[in-house]
Amino acid sequence: MNGWRLYADAGNTALKWAAWAGACWVAEGRMEIDAPQAAWRELGAVLAMAGLDADECEGVALVCSRPSQAEASERALTAATGMPVRLMGRDMCSDTPVSYHDPSEIGQDRLAAAEAALNLVGPPVVVVAVGTCITAQALDAQGTLVGGAIAPGLEAQAAGIAIAVPHLREPLAEAMELLRSGETPPEIGRTTVENLALGLAGSLVGTVQALIGMMHAAVGEATVIATGGDAAPAARLGAEFDRVEPLLVLEGLRSVDEQARGG
Repeated sequence: MNGWRLYADAGNTALKWAAWAGACWVAEGRMEIDAPQAAWRELGAVLAMAGLDADECEGVALVCSRPSQAEASERALTAATGMPVRLMGRDMCSDTPVSYHDPSEIGQDRLAAAEAALNLVGPPVVVVAVGTCITAQALDAQGTLVGGAIAPGLEAQAAGIAIAVPHLREPLAEAMELLRSGETPPEIGRTTVENLALGLAGSLVGTVQALIGMMHAAVGEATVIATGGDAAPAARLGAEFDRVEPLLVLEGLRSVDEQARGG
């Protein structure tokens, strides 16, 4: 495939990537990044299987929510594609205005998601990312990111329970599998696994809805866009989103990259 670009989002626990060619996304994937070098070697193999020749890669852009991982991620991306990496926040920046007391505190992944949301639906808009953490951010009618909130997501909640109550680790794993399987949890739990699944589901949906309410209080009624690995399960379990966009952060990264390149 001629003339493709790779966009990558190195999050807290997973690497999300997608390849852009022509005017659309042509391949995408997700992998755990507990061992970064192994993950990036796997990426090289996956790209080849998707028919994406490294010799035809025209550029690579990265957004990283954990600055400590940026250098290793860049090295590995370059190894997979042979291209230097453009890092959001260093080599290119979003021009979305931010009302933080210190705008440098906001994560680049959150800025990328905000950029994409503004492009997709315009302001005002609320962006909810449902992953290891649940983040929400509100953009007002002028397109200014006025602020947001961070809460624990499913992974963080389960990890907390596992630390505090070690004997629940095994049923916790089953409960998480149940929540992400697409099955509907029972109305009431009659096993430890079902109890945990219902508790986690209630906490997930309740947290998401509470954060959305806070964002609406800040900017008024606004379209709610969700993204992140657990956005679809949250919606299935009852969270109220107007739309779910799995590639929201990468779409924003692509937009910022194109603007910086004059595309």
